[in-house]
Amino acid sequence: MTGVGVLLGTAAYMSPEQARGKAVDKRTDIWSFGCVLYETLTGRQAFPGNTVSDSIASILTKDPDWTALPSATPTLLRRLLRRCLAKNAGERLHDMSDVRLDLADALQPSPDTDPRPPPAASVVPRWRFAVALFAALIVGGALTTAIVRVVNAPPTPTVTRLSIGLSGVQALVVGGLDRDFALSPDGARLVYIGANGGQLFVRRMDSLDATPLGGLAQPRGLFISPDGAWVGFFDGVGTLQKIAVTGGPAVTLCQDCGTGPRGSTWGPNDTIITANTDPTTGLLGLSATGGQPDVLTTPNHEQGERDHFWPEFLPGGRAVLFTIVSNGAIDTAQIAVLDLESGTQTVLIRGGSHAHYVPSGHLVYAAGTSLRAVAFDSDRLEVIGTPTPVVPEIATTADGGADFGAALNGTLVYVPRTGAALARALTWVDRNGREAPIRAPARSYTYPRLSPDGSKLAVGARDQDQDIWIWDFARETLARFTFTPGADWLPIWTPDGRRLIFDSARAGPQNLFWQAADGTGPVERLTESQFNQFPTSVTADGRQLIFRSNARTQDIAVLTLDQDRRVESLIETPFSELNGEVSPDGQWLAYESNDSGRSEIYVRPFPNVASGRWQVSTGGGTRALWARNGQELFYLTLTGALMSIRPEVGITWMAGLPTKLFEGGSYYVGGGGAAGRTYDVAPDGRFLMIKSAGTPEEAGASVIVVLNWFEELKRLVPAN
Repeated sequence: MTGVGVLLGTAAYMSPEQARGKAVDKRTDIWSFGCVLYETLTGRQAFPGNTVSDSIASILTKDPDWTALPSATPTLLRRLLRRCLAKNAGERLHDMSDVRLDLADALQPSPDTDPRPPPAASVVPRWRFAVALFAALIVGGALTTAIVRVVNAPPTPTVTRLSIGLSGVQALVVGGLDRDFALSPDGARLVYIGANGGQLFVRRMDSLDATPLGGLAQPRGLFISPDGAWVGFFDGVGTLQKIAVTGGPAVTLCQDCGTGPRGSTWGPNDTIITANTDPTTGLLGLSATGGQPDVLTTPNHEQGERDHFWPEFLPGGRAVLFTIVSNGAIDTAQIAVLDLESGTQTVLIRGGSHAHYVPSGHLVYAAGTSLRAVAFDSDRLEVIGTPTPVVPEIATTADGGADFGAALNGTLVYVPRTGAALARALTWVDRNGREAPIRAPARSYTYPRLSPDGSKLAVGARDQDQDIWIWDFARETLARFTFTPGADWLPIWTPDGRRLIFDSARAGPQNLFWQAADGTGPVERLTESQFNQFPTSVTADGRQLIFRSNARTQDIAVLTLDQDRRVESLIETPFSELNGEVSPDGQWLAYESNDSGRSEIYVRPFPNVASGRWQVSTGGGTRALWARNGQELFYLTLTGALMSIRPEVGITWMAGLPTKLFEGGSYYVGGGGAAGRTYDVAPDGRFLMIKSAGTPEEAGASVIVVLNWFEELKRLVPAN
């Protein structure tokens, strides 16, 4: 079926601009005419190919075989063919009337040609017959084409907006780190992460319900293959995988593509380019069939570049857009393009991020919390004109990602900023799974930490400016604790309850800070690193902070909280180790690692972590937590169930099988491979959990769908 943005035509006769999905005019008919004339003269196609892709590649990269023309072909006719088949439309003949005049000249005998007619038995040269035929057909053909176009011209498509509510178990999670959904290139399917953070859903745009893709361990960083058949994602331990959009087993593509995904794109040449939070590498490229990645870009730290995020292929696959993130605020980011053939990088836009190219001839990108568009020449890789706001409020991440997608058929899908954060509620849950609600307002809560005496709760909220808030249980008040535009996450109380330690992007990468818990006094920076750092626990004596450091892999380090502020590596391996928790007696360190191929909970002696190692979980585990008395260790399964194990500790670790306390399907688990617990335990033994707010019908973020959006885009931002 035809539609705006659909690549339509017979491949061998498409002009270069038509093959790229760009806007076309009558010059594309000149090109097709040249293809047919060449074929009439030579008996072969100008741009042959065994498949549609081969034909298009030939059109974009090769010239016709001019030696195939008959030797008697006049110079004027050869020049006409070259002017019809110029790849740059601006260098092509602009009107068929010019073609008719050139053909007439080609039919005239040259001065040194015998004007007498050929003998009756002679054969008319092939070129003269072809040209005469085409000259006779041009006038009638052009008139017929004009009439047909007027009669059959489709009406201008109507731009239509609608909202899709995703609620209950099918609710969309907006995590604030990665892209939370992916739109198939044909606009037929929306793939997104479900409410508990561990489930993928596929929602056909012509269906009222979504279909789950099961058996996946906390997927994140979604992207879709060009044919819409596969969904790419990272699992909870940083392994890059793909799964058929119709379901089935997941296929591992790469186990060493880094953690903390920050965008991936699947090109037409079956190449995947991905990015992560490792600042020593930028964009990584690998085959969609799997293998080790190649480093395509490296951030220039001397020029203030922190990392390279959010890759997006341009048509044809010869270049890729990406975002250069600096050590400053995200509004200092730059959109650049990498020419994959030459390896050269060019900055296109300053003050923007996460750009997409759309077939209307535009770059669409995030700037603050709005979506902007600017005309773009995909042949010369140049921005044309001035950017214009096209969507005022859209959900964005702390690192400049944006929750939107534009399909080839002109459909735009995005999460509005006002509905970006999935409202969640705080609740008490006892060991038997019975709940008691907490009267805090619904927010997009993450990473709760109860104060040592249990009277207050510090918790992050991924809405507004992604700050930390404090809930006072006695007064039932929620007060803002941090106020910077940069994301502030993972609050950790010191054992005396006087300070809060947290990570913040206020000065570049997520580094460690602390401040008095009552909000008084200055904020003090504890570390300064090019790597992201996330606090996870403080020793009972208050002298050491355990934190995760994001380098090539995620490792566990320790910071002394005295005046020296020494940082030492605690566990460093080629795998990911995170969420380190020291036992109340200071003798054991519980943490999670993916060295077995999936996330499991382990225990080591502390601080001599090299003197032993024991596995705690048996079927996958994340986010360990010690009971306040140190006699019990909790953790979450990869599906969110809360498990308990009672160790018999002495010189070595001894423990039996874990016991399930309650299921976690309705509780927020958090993204895979992320630091920070999404639950806590109170002094009285109750658990503080986070769950969706309201009824299943009320919970969930909405998604805005705009049909025929390219018509509006061309009106707001003319590309020509």
